[in-house]
Amino acid sequence: MSKKEETAEMWDMEMRKGYTKLAVLMFLSKKALTGYDIMKDIEEETLGFWKLTSGGVYPVLKDLEERGYIEGQWKAKGGRRKKIYKITDEGKQMLETALHRQQQMEESIGQLFRQFAQEVLGTKLPSPPSCFKLLPFGKNLKERPLDEQIRILESFRTRLGQAVKLIDKRLQKLEGSE
Repeated sequence: MSKKEETAEMWDMEMRKGYTKLAVLMFLSKKALTGYDIMKDIEEETLGFWKLTSGGVYPVLKDLEERGYIEGQWKAKGGRRKKIYKITDEGKQMLETALHRQQQMEESIGQLFRQFAQEVLGTKLPSPPSCFKLLPFGKNLKERPLDEQIRILESFRTRLGQAVKLIDKRLQKLEGSE
């Protein structure tokens, strides 16, 4: 992996960390969950593209609990004690505020990127369907060394395979509930 790729990967991880609190509050606004269930649900909802680790989610849960946005309660479940988290009223208010700000930021940054692409690069940023934003194809890939192209495409194929498995799982659930 090139130095630029490593740096971009690190930036991507930092951005995801910032979204973890928001994602945790969103999932807890639907129902009470354990930390493990939150990790599993986020992975499933993002079709395997975002996999939280316990080292990433439990410190966030602790912080949200200390701030009063969520409450955790220990319960015996299947012979083991598990902490079940639920969102508080204050957490719901924070989620609404954070989602509003996130939408504003997304619109502002998107406009900034489109403006930069037009003025500096002399091109218009395409707006592909969201599922195609994940594709590693295009000019950028072709300019890389052959072994790196192969590594990137193999990695992407693996992620797509995982996404297909999650889609199949969700379809089975839906078909089973008919």
